[in-house]
Amino acid sequence: MFDQKNFERGAVEAAIKIGALFLLAAWCIDIVRPFISPVVWAMILAVALNPLYVKLKQVVRHGGLAAVIIVLVLLTIILLPGVKVATSAVDSLTVLGHKIQQGSFDLPPPSDSIKEWPFVGEKLHHQWALAAADLERYLSSLASHVSDVAGKVIAMAAGLVGGLLVFCFSVIIAGVFLANGEKAVKGATLMASALAGSNGPYLTRLASNTIQSVAKGVLGVAVIQAALLSIGFFAVGVPGAALWSVLVLVLAIAQLPPLLVVLPIVIYIFNHESPVVATLFTVWSVLAGFSENLLKPLLLGRGVDVPMLVILVGSLGECCYQGLLACS
Repeated sequence: MFDQKNFERGAVEAAIKIGALFLLAAWCIDIVRPFISPVVWAMILAVALNPLYVKLKQVVRHGGLAAVIIVLVLLTIILLPGVKVATSAVDSLTVLGHKIQQGSFDLPPPSDSIKEWPFVGEKLHHQWALAAADLERYLSSLASHVSDVAGKVIAMAAGLVGGLLVFCFSVIIAGVFLANGEKAVKGATLMASALAGSNGPYLTRLASNTIQSVAKGVLGVAVIQAALLSIGFFAVGVPGAALWSVLVLVLAIAQLPPLLVVLPIVIYIFNHESPVVATLFTVWSVLAGFSENLLKPLLLGRGVDVPMLVILVGSLGECCYQGLLACS
């Protein structure tokens, strides 16, 4: 006999339990969400660095030690140029702030060659001349604009620092994955087999080979791009050319635009070199900066059974995504 009251009571209890389960799942997802991106990057890094880890493990004969060495080397490569540049920038800004407050800072007048710059030469020369004539009054007249620009610059710098710290966190997690690589491979193979059946092991190997090939391509493109830009830096005598070259390499590996480094250098060269030299350097830098769009489809996916069209579309999609990030 159908009991209406028991059915309603059971339905209410089931609804409460399901609602509590969904609430708990949403809460867990909200807690875990900040760690999803670093963990995914750590998985990609672990797969990409696995060949190096295997070779290093054969040399040191200890998996944990090999993972620690790889993590320390990567953190040094990432953090050393960033800390050096950040320290220099903070020291320079501190000295500049003290000089402006004491009224002892003298802004040199602009060079006449700036007028010959296309599009912005005349306006930039005029504004620079006003600032050189009376810097304190000029800054007072632009107080609101300076605060807005400073806020955007600080936000961009904070975003870059945050991105580097997240990447460093991913490197540390990748070291843990490398030290437990065999268990991770077995787990991934079992999961793929459960989803794709007999094709699971093949798909696991294909994904691993694809990630390693893409990592090699990204690293190769970054090295070539940094080498081309460093040639330009040394050719025109940029101060600290070696440091800027290393910073460009780090940005390129992190898939950040080298324009962040090249643009201030271009402005410096236009103010200290002849228009011909500055124009040639700018053209060379632009060509070197856009060389990745040509090199990535050629280097990515080498030795992997993936259609070239897929690799090309992926490369173009990444370029579009970086452009949207830069515009935002």
